[in-house]
Amino acid sequence: MSDLPLDTALVNPELAEASLIVDYLYDHPEFFLQHPELLSRLRLPHQQRGVVSLVERQLELQREKIRSLEDDITRLMGIARQNEQIFYALNDLHLQLLKAADQRALLEALQAFTAQMPHVQSCVLVDLQQKTEQVAQLQLILQRRLSGKAYYFGRMNRDEMSALFEPHIHSVSLQLLKLSEDQQFLLAFGSDSDEHFQPGMDTVFLDHLAKLVLAVLPAAI
Repeated sequence: MSDLPLDTALVNPELAEASLIVDYLYDHPEFFLQHPELLSRLRLPHQQRGVVSLVERQLELQREKIRSLEDDITRLMGIARQNEQIFYALNDLHLQLLKAADQRALLEALQAFTAQMPHVQSCVLVDLQQKTEQVAQLQLILQRRLSGKAYYFGRMNRDEMSALFEPHIHSVSLQLLKLSEDQQFLLAFGSDSDEHFQPGMDTVFLDHLAKLVLAVLPAAI
């Protein structure tokens, strides 16, 4: 309902009268059913077509609503297809991890899983206890991106990216896996999309993945 200030009504009687009409129509939604002849006479301004009837405008709004609903359905179907793809990929990963006899087989299983994932092109698992140049480079990344955090999602600078991925990777997921304080691994996924991995992403799926990897790591190292 309209809520017209009293001083406005006194200064502008026409506006006050319009407000009363609005209130009346809100209170009597059946008005145009009782007076259908008015529908064909009402005209509304239209940006593209000049002036249209109320019926035409209602039909246009309905078509816009239907298009919006169709877009929502298409989007939800796309999400459902991706979820199905992830479900089957995760099932395959379970089986492959059970067969992993060493760290190399474990990484191959993760890379095969990554190949089935939508919008993810690369996976890296790094043993942070190894005395390698890569691990030395990663120390700064760990301090900058994962200090006090379980995950990092988003972009990194060129030097950071080069320590883990090829140049075509633009956004990353970083996760620290701890068997103990003295035995830690970095699990990283990379996407060629700038927007795929973003701060604030849900971690339920990655939490489950981390538990899987941690469960088989002791037998693989």
